[in-house]
Amino acid sequence: MQFPIIYLHIPKTAGTSFRLSAEQYFGPDQVLNDYGEKSPNTSDDVRTSVYDGNDIKAMRAAGLKKNFLTGHFSLAKYREVFPDSPVITFFRNPVDRVISEYIHFSSHYNFEGSLQDFYRRKHFQNRQAQALSGASPLDLDYYGITEQYESSLKGFNDRYGTNFPMANLNRGRYQGGAQELASAEEIAEIKSLNQADIELYQSAVEKFSEQKTTPEISLKTTNRYCGIFGGMNSEELFGWLVDRESNAPGELAISVNGEIRHKQPADKYRQDLKRKGYHIEGTCGFQVPISKLGVVSPGDRISVRTQDGKFELANSPLVFNG
Repeated sequence: MQFPIIYLHIPKTAGTSFRLSAEQYFGPDQVLNDYGEKSPNTSDDVRTSVYDGNDIKAMRAAGLKKNFLTGHFSLAKYREVFPDSPVITFFRNPVDRVISEYIHFSSHYNFEGSLQDFYRRKHFQNRQAQALSGASPLDLDYYGITEQYESSLKGFNDRYGTNFPMANLNRGRYQGGAQELASAEEIAEIKSLNQADIELYQSAVEKFSEQKTTPEISLKTTNRYCGIFGGMNSEELFGWLVDRESNAPGELAISVNGEIRHKQPADKYRQDLKRKGYHIEGTCGFQVPISKLGVVSPGDRISVRTQDGKFELANSPLVFNG
């Protein structure tokens, strides 16, 4: 297993318990946290490399020295920085998760609005789907179900040969649900506003047992294209794109502030993507020197799409910081 393990901590899905188990098992000094630029819980290495310097190479160097990376970030943010690392998360019933997050914000962040005020804000809708950046549950290396926390933790330990302890914080905590705090009308509205999460959760529960016997998870999607704009530094941008219809290298169009500056195929060999079944030959990556984009200034927005304009890669656009 390639460290660090990347854990997508989706809010109110037992993420704190899983992080504490990681700290007990690996030691707190082996865990990197990214909970945002302003969060006091964000690790100094992350703050310095990601938020102060936008230095992907420095972040990779720091991360490879650790065993565990977690926080409230999406799959797209670090998937390409640590392409060989396993990605883990937990999924929870979306209605319970939304209500639980409302209670958390009311108790800890002085949110004074009603439950309706909270769940009608777009930021708090489909948080689980947002975290996956367009991927499906089986695209991850392993995932757990919050309501089945104990068996999920055992499955994780069995799969990776670890011995994460059961945190008492979550014993029985997620069994009863939170829907008793909302009216039938509110529950119906939460469901209607979180359809992506509803479908994601249902799929995760249905397919939970499949991952126990599948050593390498292949990408399962009905879309023609899938891919990620992995990131960039002052020298190059990188990521991957798969065209499932032709299985030929996907054709990229890279724009700066909406103006197409460069076109090329995504044909760089990526052993990790071949190993995981994303592409039969693994020739679906790209690395593009910034110099090919002409004059690029700090603050410019760089986007990566397919040349036919039908698909924009996850994580695109990104802001160039020089």
